[in-house]
Amino acid sequence: MLKSIYISNFAIIDQLELEFHSGMSVLTGETGTGKSIIIDALNLALGGRADRSMARDKEQRIEIAVTLDTSQVKAALNWLEKHSLDTQDTQCVLRRVIAANGKSKAYINGSPCPLMQLRHLGAQFVDIYGQHEGQSLMHRDQQRTLVDSFCGNEATVDELAGLFRDWQDLNRQLSEVENTHEAARSQLDLLRYQFQELEQLALEDGEVEELNARHIHLSHANELREGSMRISDRLAGEGDDKIFDRLGQLVVELEKLNATDPLLNAPFEELRGIQIQLGETAGALRDYSEKMSTDPQELQCVEERIAVVEEIARKHRVKPGELIGLYSSISNKLQILEDSHVDPEEVRHALHEIEQRYRVLAAKISAARKASAQALDETITEAMQRLGMRGGRFHIDIQPRPSDEPTLNGLDALQFLVSTNPGQDLRPLNKVASGGELSRLSLAIQITTANNLAIPTLIFDEVDAGVGGATAEIVGKHLHELSYNAQVLCVTHLAQVAAQAEHHYKVDKLEHDTSIRTEISQLEEQARIDELARMLGGIKMTRNTQEHAKEMLQQGKRRSA
Repeated sequence: MLKSIYISNFAIIDQLELEFHSGMSVLTGETGTGKSIIIDALNLALGGRADRSMARDKEQRIEIAVTLDTSQVKAALNWLEKHSLDTQDTQCVLRRVIAANGKSKAYINGSPCPLMQLRHLGAQFVDIYGQHEGQSLMHRDQQRTLVDSFCGNEATVDELAGLFRDWQDLNRQLSEVENTHEAARSQLDLLRYQFQELEQLALEDGEVEELNARHIHLSHANELREGSMRISDRLAGEGDDKIFDRLGQLVVELEKLNATDPLLNAPFEELRGIQIQLGETAGALRDYSEKMSTDPQELQCVEERIAVVEEIARKHRVKPGELIGLYSSISNKLQILEDSHVDPEEVRHALHEIEQRYRVLAAKISAARKASAQALDETITEAMQRLGMRGGRFHIDIQPRPSDEPTLNGLDALQFLVSTNPGQDLRPLNKVASGGELSRLSLAIQITTANNLAIPTLIFDEVDAGVGGATAEIVGKHLHELSYNAQVLCVTHLAQVAAQAEHHYKVDKLEHDTSIRTEISQLEEQARIDELARMLGGIKMTRNTQEHAKEMLQQGKRRSA
């Protein structure tokens, strides 16, 4: 609720600080004293359009601050906490400063903020009726919210909004999947082919080196077999030129010399060892030659295997020895891509299921809206008659949206239609020309939906314009009834309305030789009687006027009790 307002250098207000109370309060005063200027200042603090021309002193800045009680506005508390703008207590201060150069700054709880944030937060606390641009009921979103609140749709609409966001997410996902599906499928096909090719190759660690060595061995088999046999024969085979035999002769000669001089024993032993080792070498070479394979089929198999390995390596532009690492890499990539790949058909199926659930719930919401709309039509139309709009009609028009694509709030196009005079066609609420009629119509709507009010402070700027007598008293009575559920502040010219308020503020314009300024004061009982008398009878007050004013005030108090 609205706790206080501070105004500096705005229009004819030099400096003003005013505290407000719960229940119903009225602002009265003669024409031109600045009653509506206070409402204009409040609207500016709530994020309204700045106008530097409203400065009282053009060389000084305009400053307006309002203090709000947030304890009963849970959504606002959550918003403040989310944006790190909350305070220790339950008060929230909105402040607006318009510098001498025309630049505007906004603050929430002392922290600078974008104007849109100030406007968004202010709209959760205060609703101003009487000026077209300041009324939330002019907006079709607010009209729909009011109907949903009246018929208890809030939880269902929240559920619908959740389904809508899921539907949006799946739509975006489907678009992304469809855009990337072909590329992903091509990549998958390539990786699967490469994986299968390398898997079939089944190359083992060290196999490339072994193949190369085996190929060399088989390619030179004859040369190796014949050469090793020839060397073996020359070492210890047949013929006169055997090295083994010639070496044997030398061993015999050295043995004789060793018998003469023992100092030759070591050379003798070494030479004899060489003879033995040479015989062993000759035997090894013979064994190698005899076992050497020269099978041309084995060579062909090895060559074919090497050719396959080299061909696959060329395709992948790697060395044959790097194919095993490549196989591991492709296997990992394939696994990751297969795990992350989403089939568009799966997304389409999920999207269809969400949309079906959405449409079932949207139809349920639409039926509830239409049922409540009929009751609201009758009740608000009846209230219009009591508020001096004889022959007026109210109708909530609910039609299917032009597009049947899901939206955040359902598939209905909802708007308030009104006829303020007998025989006049129903027109959208925002096309109603008369500000007074619009204010009274807003009052009728608020009265009808009083138990569903979400905004804690309602301000009516000259809601009684164009009415008087019994109708004015009914307006005052309804405003007072409205204050049971919300804080009500009303700018009025009618004593019948003012008498029914718990709190009465009077606005005076004080003229000096060189300046004019506005002053406001809260009236006690006798001052209230005097002000009501002035409103009833003008500047000259008679005893009868005073008595009438006193009686009206007492009747108002009895209603409050």
